Amino acid sequence: MSVGDAPHDPIDHEPVMLREIIQGLDLESGNTVVDATAGRGGHAQAIARAIGRQGTLLLLDVDEINLAFASERVRALADAPRVVVAHSNFSNVADVLRQHSLCADAFLADLGFASNQMSDGARGFSFAADGPLDMRLDQSTGESAHALLSRVTEAELADLIFQLGEDPFSRRIARRIIYIRDLGLLKTTTDLAKAVVSAYGGKARQSRMHPATRTFMALRIAVNKELESLDTLLAVFQQEIAGFSLARAADFKGQDHSIFGAGASQSDSIVRGSALGTPHTWLARNARMAILAFHSLEDRLIKRAFTDWERQGWVTRIGRKPLVASEAECGANPRSRSAKLRTVRIVGI
Repeated sequence: MSVGDAPHDPIDHEPVMLREIIQGLDLESGNTVVDATAGRGGHAQAIARAIGRQGTLLLLDVDEINLAFASERVRALADAPRVVVAHSNFSNVADVLRQHSLCADAFLADLGFASNQMSDGARGFSFAADGPLDMRLDQSTGESAHALLSRVTEAELADLIFQLGEDPFSRRIARRIIYIRDLGLLKTTTDLAKAVVSAYGGKARQSRMHPATRTFMALRIAVNKELESLDTLLAVFQQEIAGFSLARAADFKGQDHSIFGAGASQSDSIVRGSALGTPHTWLARNARMAILAFHSLEDRLIKRAFTDWERQGWVTRIGRKPLVASEAECGANPRSRSAKLRTVRIVGI
C-alpha cells in the first residue's frame, strides 16, 4: 500500500482518553497545537475541532502511512485548521517547530501504538499473526528486530527482556531464543513466540497473558529506541522552559541578559535564545504539555521530569496523580487499561 492510499483505509483505532486529553490541553480557537504522535488521527481530529479554522495543527509521526491518513482525516473536516505535516520522531519537535516558524500553545504525545500496526502481520509487532521480525514503526530506517536478534549475545538479550519487558524468566527466554537462532530457525514472529513459550515450559499454562507478550514488547521498545526518544523529548522541553525561568529571574532582578557570560556554551546560547523571545522560542506563554504513557518505564521518566520541573518552579502539574481511563472506557477499549495521562502547564514569563 502506498502513502497515497492511506486515507482510504478504515480507521481501525480508538483514541485513548480523548475527553481527558482535550480538557487538559485547555484549547482555544486559534491555538497552535502539536500532535507529536498523530497515529490514525483520533486525537488530532478532536484538537482540530477545538482550535478551528484560525488554528494551526502540527502533525508528527514516524509511521508515514498513518501520518498521511491522519492529515487527510483532519483536512476533511469543516472549518479545518491549517495542517502542517512532518514525518519525524517526536523528539525532533523543537527543530520542526522552528523550521516552520511556529510557537506551540499545546503539545500532545500518545506513546502507544496504533491498532492497525499491531493487526498487520507484515509489521512484525504481534505473535498473533505470522510475519517477518521487523517491529520498526518507521520501516524506512533503522534496525529491525531480526537484525537486533542476529547480533546480540545471550546475556545482552536477557538484560533487554528483563529491563524493558520486566519478564522474570528473561534468562531462560534468552537462552532458548539464542539456541533457536543459532540453529537458523529464528525467522518469523511465530518462531519467536514458540521459542518463548518453550522457555516458559509448564508455566506457560499458568500465565495470565501470552508468555511472549513481554518479550515482544521489550524488542519493540528496543528496536524503536522508545525510551531514548522520550528522554530526548523531555530534555528538549526542559531546556526551553529553563530558559523561561532565566528570563523571569533577569527581569525580576532588573539585570540585562549578560548573566549568561562570555564563556557560555552552545546549549547555554539556545537557552538564552528561548529566554529572550528570539526565533529559538517554540513554546508559547502558559503552554500545556500532555503525555499519555502505557508502560511503567515511560511513566516513571515522565513523572520524574514533571515533578522536578514543578520543584524548580517551571511548571504547574494539572493534578497530583496521573489520570487513568474510566471503567467504561476500559471495558469498551481494553488498550486503555494501562494508560496514564500526565499534563503540565508551563509557567509563563
